[in-house]
Amino acid sequence: MPAPTMAALGDPFLLPVCDCGGPMNLASLEPHASRSELELKTYKCTHCGSQQVYTVQKRVVNNGRSEAPTR
Repeated sequence: MPAPTMAALGDPFLLPVCDCGGPMNLASLEPHASRSELELKTYKCTHCGSQQVYTVQKRVVNNGRSEAPTR
């Protein structure tokens, strides 16, 4: 299996497309190892099984609700 790649994920509502052309689904969401404001999103291809890992800004939580971070 190819090694996961690290990249910046653009639009949070669009799923990445694998190099093979297959669709990818979110496989895991975990905290960044050294930066608490970031998360790692791992996507897995439904066709070939390869994975892509993206570093994203953690969503802000206010009053128990998740919201998109302000810019």
